[in-house]
Amino acid sequence: MDINFLIQSIIAMVIITTPPDPAKILLFNTTIEAQGKARTASALLVAGVVLVILAGAALIGGPLLNLLGINLDAFSFVGGLIIFAMGVEMLYGGAPSRAQGGDIEKKVQAEGAEEEDEGLIIPLSIPLIAGPGAIVTAITISSRGQDIDGYIAAIAGAITVAIVTFASMNYLGGFIAKLSRQATALLIRIGGLLLATIGAQMFLGGLKNFFGL
Repeated sequence: MDINFLIQSIIAMVIITTPPDPAKILLFNTTIEAQGKARTASALLVAGVVLVILAGAALIGGPLLNLLGINLDAFSFVGGLIIFAMGVEMLYGGAPSRAQGGDIEKKVQAEGAEEEDEGLIIPLSIPLIAGPGAIVTAITISSRGQDIDGYIAAIAGAITVAIVTFASMNYLGGFIAKLSRQATALLIRIGGLLLATIGAQMFLGGLKNFFGL
């Protein structure tokens, strides 16, 4: 097992999902307060949904691409563009990108969550945390490693994201609620810069491998 590949994969998945994102935690706080839900149980629900989505993508994403005849390098190329665009939007907007469900998040915050678990599963778990970028990354990682290394790295990344998600929602909620709007926007922009960098790396890697450069 390539330890460097494992560590890089876990870091990439955590950065792309960014569970400690203040905007996501504030949405979590707003939702559980509106619905009168227990914080720990709600955090477990969100973490569980995220784990199922990312682990599922890691396990069946690669075979599904093969079944559809989609080249992995082309997939990484397009996926990198999507992630890069998400990062740029976060960088300049100071808020979750539309691909991450930013528009849905604003709607839920404005109108409130009326149905059971509304807001916690959609849009928080999907697509704010386990969004298109995270799914693309999980599939790419699981398909890149030697033998089962890719699957191990992707599953380890999914588990780490779930743990960080639970810890963020359960323990950081009170702290994040005290942050100013400017501080929140700054943290989101920093995350956007890292996200755009990862997207560019995936884009260039897919381009290089596809053309054999």
